[in-house]
Amino acid sequence: MSIWIALAAVVVGYLFGAISFTRILGRWVLPDDDLSGVGVQLGKGTLRFNRTSASLISLKRGPGYGCLTSLLDMAKAAIPVLVFKLAFPDQDYEFLTAAAAVVGHNYPVFYRFHGGAGMSTFLGGLAVLDWLAVPVVTLLGGLTGALIRNAVVSYVAGIVWLFPWFWWRGSGWAAFVYAFVVNLAVWPAIWPVMKDLTRMQKSGEVDWREAMKLVTSGHPSLNRDKYLPD
Repeated sequence: MSIWIALAAVVVGYLFGAISFTRILGRWVLPDDDLSGVGVQLGKGTLRFNRTSASLISLKRGPGYGCLTSLLDMAKAAIPVLVFKLAFPDQDYEFLTAAAAVVGHNYPVFYRFHGGAGMSTFLGGLAVLDWLAVPVVTLLGGLTGALIRNAVVSYVAGIVWLFPWFWWRGSGWAAFVYAFVVNLAVWPAIWPVMKDLTRMQKSGEVDWREAMKLVTSGHPSLNRDKYLPD
């Protein structure tokens, strides 16, 4: 593996990931709105999503625009990952590109390092790396969240299952570096929401069954009826 090509893979992945389609589409469909986060009425309290992500577009403008944003976030990872995978089929540069894309999405240099949660970008890159992993880790993550009764965990816990999945597949070191970087990028981004939801459940402000509705239809905020204006 060439250090220069590896560096190029990381830089390209990061720069593609740092493209904020939430902000690009937001300027068009939500020109006067705050895109730094959104509040969701849940039970007796308000859960704050403090990330600039497809969830925000979905809530404020509808699931059509939200899904479009998610698809674009997937594509911005899938395209460069596919390029490196095809250009260097005997190397593992594509894993570096995929990991860097998630970091760029969550912490974009163009926007003072405030981005999204990274799940759409993660899934876009993973679909190119190992398409079978997408339904498997998504299902296992959902079951994990249901088991501990936390909707946010249900949404993101699939990234933890990357480690046993890659071990079972006999993947090389680059796959485990990718899994580690993705977890390092996603969990800090989603932690404030997860902590807030856990507090609301413990205080009785929201029942865990209602909270789990956040992840219906495969996206945490497609139900616009729960939207509260900022």
